[in-house]
Amino acid sequence: MVQPKLKIFSDFDGTITLFDVWMGVGEYFIKDKEKWAETISLFENQKLGTRECFIKECELISDFDIDKFNSIIDQQKIDPGFLGFYNFCRKNNLDFTILSEGMDYYIKRILKNHLLKIPFYSNKIVLSDDKRSFKLEFPYSDPDCVRCGTCKRNILMNMTGDDEISVFIGDGFSDACVVNYADIVFAKKSLASYCWKNNITYFEFQTFFDISKKLVKVLEQKKLKHRQAAKLKRRDVFLKG
Repeated sequence: MVQPKLKIFSDFDGTITLFDVWMGVGEYFIKDKEKWAETISLFENQKLGTRECFIKECELISDFDIDKFNSIIDQQKIDPGFLGFYNFCRKNNLDFTILSEGMDYYIKRILKNHLLKIPFYSNKIVLSDDKRSFKLEFPYSDPDCVRCGTCKRNILMNMTGDDEISVFIGDGFSDACVVNYADIVFAKKSLASYCWKNNITYFEFQTFFDISKKLVKVLEQKKLKHRQAAKLKRRDVFLKG
C-alpha cells in the first residue's frame, strides 16, 4: 500500500518569525496607540475581519519611512529550529508553503536575509512612487468571505490532493479557520487554545525543533491518514462549489 504524502503549510508572523512583524511596524509608525488597541480588540473579538482590520491600521500609520521600515524588518529573528526543519522537509521531499496574513514585502526580505527560497501566499504592499506611503491589496482573498485577507483554507485545499495529507503549523487568530480543514495541526499560543476549545486534534509546539521530532515519528510509523472531521469539512466546501 502506497503511503500518502505530507504537504506542509505554515503561518509566518509569530510562527516562523519569533514576533509578529506587522505588530512591530505598528509599534513604530502608529502614534495613536489607544485607537490601535481598540482596532485589535475588535479583530480579536471577531467584530472586524482581517482585511478591514489591516485597512484601519494603515489609516493610523503616520510618517512612514521606507528605511526605518526596512530596519524593523531586518531586526526580525526566526525560530531557532526553522532552518533545520526546512532542511528536513527538503531531505524528505516534503512540499513546504507559507500561508500568511502578513505582507509580501517583509516576507520576501526576511526570507532573502536567510537565503531561503520558499513559495508563499500573502497580502500585498504597494508602495507609492516616493515610497512615503503604501496601500494594501489582497490577491488571495475569497470573494465570498470578507473575514480573511489571504484565504488559507482555499489555498491549502486547492494545493492538497486526495492522496496527500495536509499539515498546518500556526499560532494565532488568522489560523483559526484553516485548522478546521487540515489533517495534522501543530499549534501554539492562541491557536492551541482555539483548537482545544473547538475539539480540533492538534500537537502543541514551542519551536520547530518540536515539530521536526514529531514528524520523524509520524513518518516512521507509516500510518498517515486523513483527519475525518477535516475531510468532511473539505467535502462540504467542494459540494457547495
